[in-house]
Amino acid sequence: GNLSAISDSNHRSMIASLNLQAGKKAMSMSDFGLALSFFEHGSSFLCQNHWNDDYDLSLELFDCSAKCAYAIGDHMRLGEISKQVLSGARSFGDKLNVLYHFVSSLFDASLMNEAIDKGFWVLSMLGINLPRPSSTDEILSLIEETRSILRGLSD
Repeated sequence: GNLSAISDSNHRSMIASLNLQAGKKAMSMSDFGLALSFFEHGSSFLCQNHWNDDYDLSLELFDCSAKCAYAIGDHMRLGEISKQVLSGARSFGDKLNVLYHFVSSLFDASLMNEAIDKGFWVLSMLGINLPRPSSTDEILSLIEETRSILRGLSD
């Protein structure tokens, strides 16, 4: 659609909402690439001041976009989405979904130190202060220990 042809903010929000619904349907069919295109198309219809005027819709579109970008391995796009949510979301709790995907993406990209730093930052923002491991070897050892504990818990 042509954004300039739709000036009424209610119509723009409605189009964004329809794209959100279509994206969720695509996600339910595991077509994360298509879903991401719907979410981004919907986001393009949000007004300039969308984090104030259409907060819930904005947050849901960006949360879903982050999930899809992570699912298809588009780390660059996930980084861009994360920046928008981190600057626009009202509370730290509203940023957690995007931060989860962003930290997971760093780990998947073998950027372990960055993932660990960001993960510890998130935990500290939640009021959880853990002692930091002193080396990468210690971190890998703790991860393996956690995996072995979790293996014992699964069916």
